[in-house]
Parts: sequence; C-alpha cells; structure tokens
Amino acid sequence: MAEHRPLPGNLRLGLALLALLGLVGIAAPVLATERPWIARDASGYSFPAWRSLLPGSAPAASVEARAVLRAPIPHGPNEIDLRATLRPPGARHLLGTDDLGRDLAARIVHGARVSLAVGLLSALLAVGIGVPLGAWAGYRRGWADFLVSRVIEAGLSFPTLLLVLAVLSVASQRLSGLSDVSRIAVVLGLTGWMPIARYLRAEYLRLRESEMVAAARAIGSGHLRIVSRHILPSALAPVLVTAAFAVGAAIGTEAALSFLGLGIHPPQATWGVLLSDSREQIERAWWLACFPGAALFAAIVACNFVGEGLRDLLDPRTRRR
Repeated sequence: MAEHRPLPGNLRLGLALLALLGLVGIAAPVLATERPWIARDASGYSFPAWRSLLPGSAPAASVEARAVLRAPIPHGPNEIDLRATLRPPGARHLLGTDDLGRDLAARIVHGARVSLAVGLLSALLAVGIGVPLGAWAGYRRGWADFLVSRVIEAGLSFPTLLLVLAVLSVASQRLSGLSDVSRIAVVLGLTGWMPIARYLRAEYLRLRESEMVAAARAIGSGHLRIVSRHILPSALAPVLVTAAFAVGAAIGTEAALSFLGLGIHPPQATWGVLLSDSREQIERAWWLACFPGAALFAAIVACNFVGEGLRDLLDPRTRRR
C-alpha cells in the first residue's frame, strides 16, 4: 500500500499564494473597475460591471443611474484623473496614483492577469517543445541525441535575457500579428524549453534500459507506447519541477522586457510596465515602484516555492523522511 506523504510546507504556501494571485487576476475586470456592481435608475436595477463580461457587450452608463454597490477598487486601470496625480496611498486610492492620476491598485490587479498569463503560456509552450525533443533524444540516442544535445548546449550558453532579445529581433516580423501577451509568451517559450529537454533526456537515458522497459518490449509494446505509457510517467518529476521554476522565470523576464520597453506596450498594465513608469517619479512617489515590485516578488517567490516543494515531494531520496 502506497504511503501517503503530506505536502511540503513550501509547496502549500506557494500554491496558496499562486491561487490568490490567479483569482485576483481572473477577477480583475470586476474587482477593479469604474463601473458599479449594482446601479439603479428609473427603470430599476442594473449590473454594469457584470454585463461588461459578456462577449460583445458595451453597456452604456445611464446618466440618471445611481451606484448602489461599487467594486472594491472603484477605478479602471486606464482611468485618468489629472486632479489626483501622484496621490499617496489613502482611502480614495488604496495604493496611490501615478503621474496621470491612474489608480495604482487597479493597474496592479489588471497587471496580474497579463504577467501570470505570460508566465503560464510560456511554460506550457516550453513543456510542449522540451518534452518531445528530450524524450526523442534520450530514447533514440545516436544522431538524434547528438543533434538535440548540441542545440541545448548552444542555447544554454547564452544569458537568458540576451537570447530572448535576439529571438525578439529576429522573429519580430513573423510575430507582428500576435498580441503583446502572445508574442512575449511565444518568445519566452521558444527560449525556455532547453532545461526541460535536458532533464527529460537524462531521465529517458536512465530508464531506457530499465527492467520496466525490458518487460514492455517482451510483451510486444511498440516504441511509441513505451515512450508515452511506460517511461514518461516515471520521468515527469523533473519536468514538473522545472516547469514551476520556468513560470517564475518567465514572469521576471517579461517584467524585465517591459521595463526596457520591449515587452508589453502601454497603456496595458503589467508589473514591468508599472516599474518602468515609476523611474521618473521614484524620488517623489515611492509607492509607484514599491507595490508593483512587491507583487512581482510575491509571484516569483510563489513559483519558486512550488518548484522546491515539488522537488521535495517527488525526490525519492526524501520519501523516507
């Protein structure tokens, strides 16, 4: 009977923090919006914030409508108020405003959607590329292993940010039709699959000659079945750990690109864009850098906690503890 192992504390903490950030990002359109949750006019009650979630809807606010219940952050991410520029954190603006009077809390909440989406999409793409290439190289060996290994070594020999910038410059025309989020996610996925492929290749090399694979060959299993049904489930541990770390790395890289003006373009809010916007006002408005930086730090730490927790949970050397 398999022994039940409790989840490591860092894994529980990381998952809880990521779940919180994910819920904030998903609920951003109704959590931070200038449209009231419930409004009332002569015709009765209406729900402008919730109606805005329906595809193709563009609800017009009635002049006579009175807000009955507003969102927790009653400001949109791009709502400009030149009478409230560079306001410090207070009751009206919980985290202050920027130099255009935009509410910082609303922009951070909406930025969570973009930053987390880039991290998750790029990690999924990296797994989608790294898993088949690593499995192919480790199982087939020979020229396939030589080719994939040389590509991995060449890619890992460059600093990550430098490699991303090179791919962005080369593929900018081909990716021009994509949105900013998709473009950055594709580039980060194309440059982030190498560690996943390297670890999976090593696992396939180790398991290829195991008794499990020998028994599968003895009963007539084909190569595809052996690779996908017998070896892959036993080799997924390093992939899951590396993918968790890849999400945090992608979030940080996206923030660096946006900070340099090469990532998500304003006025769309991401944590990197907010940090970039804070450079000119850092001496007068400390909150413009502090709160987006704290959100970015929390997301990356949560991903690292998940990666470390998965490593502790799946590492056979820790199962006796």
